[in-house]
Amino acid sequence: MAGRYVNEDTVESERPLKVCAEAGRKCVRNIHQYPVLSAEWIALVDSLKQLSRLVQLEGRMPVNPKVLEAQGRDMDSEGTLWDQETHENAIRILVEEAKVNLCLRMMYDFKKWQQSPAERQATMEEAMKAYDSTEMQLEQKCIQFEECLGTLLRKAFMHVETLQLMDIPLLIEHCVFILQGCFSSLGDSLGDARLQESVVLYYFASLMKHAEALNNSELLARSRELQLVELAVSHFLRFAEQFPDDLKHSLAEGLAAMADNEDFMTEWESFFPSPDAKATFLMLQDKLTAPILEDKPEKRREIRPLLDFFNAIKRSM
Repeated sequence: MAGRYVNEDTVESERPLKVCAEAGRKCVRNIHQYPVLSAEWIALVDSLKQLSRLVQLEGRMPVNPKVLEAQGRDMDSEGTLWDQETHENAIRILVEEAKVNLCLRMMYDFKKWQQSPAERQATMEEAMKAYDSTEMQLEQKCIQFEECLGTLLRKAFMHVETLQLMDIPLLIEHCVFILQGCFSSLGDSLGDARLQESVVLYYFASLMKHAEALNNSELLARSRELQLVELAVSHFLRFAEQFPDDLKHSLAEGLAAMADNEDFMTEWESFFPSPDAKATFLMLQDKLTAPILEDKPEKRREIRPLLDFFNAIKRSM
């Protein structure tokens, strides 16, 4: 009898997850590439908003204790999207439906459209007439698109199994495009932390964190060619006081993984072609790692490779 009630409780507790998964899959299957501000694109924004809400809802759910009991699970890892303790059905479905590369391409094309003033204005004027909307209303749709899609990509890229399915050259190209655009388009204020101008550093951190499980040599070569590390570091230093703590921790972890990457360390000096580039990187000591360690001394072990790398750079100067 007691067993029956336990089973009923289990079924009841899993019901919201099943509802979330069904809603998530429906939203994910609505994801297709459409021209910005077309009727289909505006409808897509609603699906992205719903998916983003599901991600937030799942993030507040208690962990799944049954995962710990699963046979064959690597107890030293946090698990994959399919066997971790936390609930990420929305992201898992995004991967299963092979939509992550499409989402990245949609974001990249959107940001290119956004940074093309003439095309952007023409599209805006056409949409204002078609929907009898104000420019402010359409701008709000654009912000919602970028915030929601950016959140989905950030969460997806935290998992190495997602990155292993990704067009990594396109992801690097997107990061570089955003970071280069920041130098010309941003003033003293970074703006909303949920937009790509901030979130791109999460993408960079994930790339560095998982590089050795990807095509490491190609990833590093492309990053060096496009000066990705230099761009990311300069961008962070410019707005260091405005980034949230969570992003700072992710960036420090990503850079620590980079400094612990054997292929990177055999050729690290080629990433810093001048003494100025080395000096700029060393500014991260004061702007990034020192504040983190002051607040959370226990992080020292986690970012030790980065701290050791600072010393290696100093010895080379």
